[in-house]
Amino acid sequence: MGKDMISRIFKKECFEPVARKYWEKLVCGLLVLGERGCAPSEGEVLCAYNEMKSCYPGCKCNIVRAGKSQGDALQRDMFQQGDKICGIRVVAELSAANSSIEFVLTDSLYYVHFKTDGIDSFSHRVDTCDLSQTMTNIKEFIDNFPAYLAALENEKVEFEKKAKLKEISRLSLKTCVAQMMSQLGYEWNLTDRGKFFLLQIELGEKRMVEISLNDKNFTKRIPAIPEVIKSVESLLETLPFPVDISMTKGILKL
Repeated sequence: MGKDMISRIFKKECFEPVARKYWEKLVCGLLVLGERGCAPSEGEVLCAYNEMKSCYPGCKCNIVRAGKSQGDALQRDMFQQGDKICGIRVVAELSAANSSIEFVLTDSLYYVHFKTDGIDSFSHRVDTCDLSQTMTNIKEFIDNFPAYLAALENEKVEFEKKAKLKEISRLSLKTCVAQMMSQLGYEWNLTDRGKFFLLQIELGEKRMVEISLNDKNFTKRIPAIPEVIKSVESLLETLPFPVDISMTKGILKL
């Protein structure tokens, strides 16, 4: 009797890595590198602050003061009259998907943190920053976020269609192998290696044939397997001593 032993349970492909890569490309590109050693001036910070408060009254926007503490600039957003200005902090609650984006752009920290449904939140930092260009990017991101979200949803629909077709194909592969091997009378094992399945067929004591199958080639390879087994057995019978045989990229090694 044949046996179908799957050593690793096939897991459905997950869209999260695709979504994370999508958002990382957009978000991490918002911070524009500036001239090394040059921090935003007080005038630039005030201009950016006033523009954000005017265009996005719903955003939390703070001027960051240069305090005596040299700690994290996230802790230095309590600005008081007479304090020296060193940067700006912006937190925007976005329009959907439980999303938010936070920027801290100061003389010692250039930072963005992003959160949205479907992925783990992530942060990105750079050593220098062009405040004006970065603020332009921030505004464009906030304005275009619904469009970015819609484009990602379209990608998810296509991803799920392809994943479903691939899953159906892989299930068909396992069914076809089981039906064929039940007729041949060999002991066998089908192992899911992720990108492909490995079919191991025992030809007798200490003899085994291994054949890789995937969702693209199995319809051609499975019908040919009985003839492959027959040819290998015939070859092994002619050998005067045990020989390991493997086929790698079309090159036969004896």
